[in-house]
Amino acid sequence: MSSRRPAVALCAAGLFAPVAVVSVRVGIALGVPAASATPTPPVEAHISHAAQIAGPPPGHTGGFGEPTCATCHIGAPLNEPGSTLQVLGLEGGYRPGQRHPVTIRFESFDMLSAGFQASFRFQEGARRGTGAGESRPLDDRVTVVRGEDGDTEYVQHTRAGTEPADGVAEWTFEWRAPETETPVALHVAANSGSGDDSPLDDLVYTLSITYRPAAR
Repeated sequence: MSSRRPAVALCAAGLFAPVAVVSVRVGIALGVPAASATPTPPVEAHISHAAQIAGPPPGHTGGFGEPTCATCHIGAPLNEPGSTLQVLGLEGGYRPGQRHPVTIRFESFDMLSAGFQASFRFQEGARRGTGAGESRPLDDRVTVVRGEDGDTEYVQHTRAGTEPADGVAEWTFEWRAPETETPVALHVAANSGSGDDSPLDDLVYTLSITYRPAAR
C-alpha cells in the first residue's frame, strides 16, 4: 500500500467530525448608512472540527441507499487496497431465532485509532431495508443505537472501542437472528484513523454481506 497521504475518513464509519455552521452576513449599503443596511441572507460556511470519537451518527453504513461519511469528508478513495475488513461468526449462515456472537475484524495500514458501524437488515420482501433481529453489546467497546425510523439498529464503536492493538481492531457483539427464514443483509463501514483527533489522513472501508439460514 502506498504511504499515507492527506486523506479524510467517512464520518460514519468511525471517527465522526461534527460540523459547525458559521453565518456570514454581508450588508450592501447603496447610499444608506452601514448601520441601516439590509443584510443579505446568511451564507453558511461549514468548518470541520476535531474528530468526535464517541461514535458516528446512525445511518452511515452505505447500505440501502443511505450515505457514508464521504458526504462530509473528502480524501482517500473508499476501500483503498491494503487493508482487511472481515465479519467472523456467521460463516455457515444464521439459525433463526438463535443468538450468534459476531466479530468485526479490521486490519489496516498504520492504524492508530479505529471505528465502525454495522447494521443487519432484511434483504427482500415487505420489510426490505428495515432492521433484522436484535444486537447486544458484550463489552464497553460496542454500543447499539437506533436510526430515525426507531426500528433499525446500528452497532458501532464507543470511545473505549477506538484503540486498536498492533494495527488490528476487533469489536464483538451478540446478534439474535430473526425468526423468519429470509435473507439478511449486513452492511459494515470501518475507519482507520491516524490518531491525531482530526478527520484528515484516515482510510475508510465498507463491506456488504448477505446471510441466509444455515443448512439443517
